[in-house]
Order: sequence, then structure tokens, then C-alpha cells
Amino acid sequence: MKLVSTVFPPLETQRLYLRALEKNDFEFFYHHFCAPQINQYLLDEDAIKSLQHAQEIINSYVDGQLTDKTYMRWVLVTKVDGQLIGTCGFHKWSHHHHRAEIGYDLNPRVWRQGYMLEALSIMLEFGFERMQLNRVEALVHPKNIASLRLLEKLNFHKEGLLRDYFYHNHQFHNHWLLSLLKTQWTNRQTQ
Repeated sequence: MKLVSTVFPPLETQRLYLRALEKNDFEFFYHHFCAPQINQYLLDEDAIKSLQHAQEIINSYVDGQLTDKTYMRWVLVTKVDGQLIGTCGFHKWSHHHHRAEIGYDLNPRVWRQGYMLEALSIMLEFGFERMQLNRVEALVHPKNIASLRLLEKLNFHKEGLLRDYFYHNHQFHNHWLLSLLKTQWTNRQTQ
């Protein structure tokens, strides 16, 4: 029996289905996050080293969403051919403070085709409307220009540079803190 989260239901865009990460997605997850282009700026966690490690991470996501409901990861599935091309989601969801952080990643073979803009747009709409978020945050490595441009298109604003925020491969890394408020999202939607 497949469990469907009532907190994080499937979402749909013109070209994509966004569905919850499932336990049997471990092979996709492993191969996806082993790609150097995807891991290049993901410095908050250690790289996935094995299929077993991928399965453990997925299990924690799937099991965790049924208990504490502070994070969720959707898989991006193309409508045209059913390919899994990336993930996106919320984490660090503070119900009390009406805020969450977002994360996302996309297979390099479909970069610059608007898929992540499409996925994040529906995800943010869901966050502001259904999750009752007032603030969404993103942390981005300063050299990740594509991600910064994507967030600017969605009306995120840089709040400041978090100096030496992550420690990875024996060095510290700065990250930009960006945010989007519900009022900014609503204003963007009406323009």
C-alpha cells in the first residue's frame, strides 16, 4: 500500500508532475546526486557514497514526513516521458514562525529549459497558500549564478552573505541568504 502525504500532496504544472519521494527512488537518488554538476554547490551534507546510503536518506525523508512534518522532497517527473529529472522541497519548516527553507536540484541534461522555474513556482504557491508560510528562505553558494538568477526571477531578495557558513572538504564556504515573503509573492502574481 502506497502512503500519500496529506500535508504534501502531488503537484502538477504544464510539463511536470511533482510527487513525494518514495522508498523505491533510491537508484535515481543515488545516480542523480553522484553527478558532479549537482553536487558542486551542495555543501550542507556529505556526498552520497553508495546505494545503501541513498536508501537511508530516502527512508529518513519518507519516514520523517509521516512523523514530524518539518520537511518534504518532491521528485520532478516529466509528463512527456515520465523521466525523473530532479527534486525540490521544503525543509526546516517552522509552523510557529510560518517559514521554511527551500532546496532544489536538476539533472544537467535539462538545465536552461525552465523546468525548475516551473516546479518552484507551483511549490511556492503551495507553500504560501496551503502551508500558510509567510517567509521562504534559500541558501545559495555565491558561485552558483544559475540558482541566484532563478531565485531573482521568483522575486527572492538577497538579505546578506553568511560568511564561512558551511565547512566542506576542509574549507569554509560563504552562502547568500535570500528570502521571499508572501506579500512579495502575491505582488508578483498580480503583476
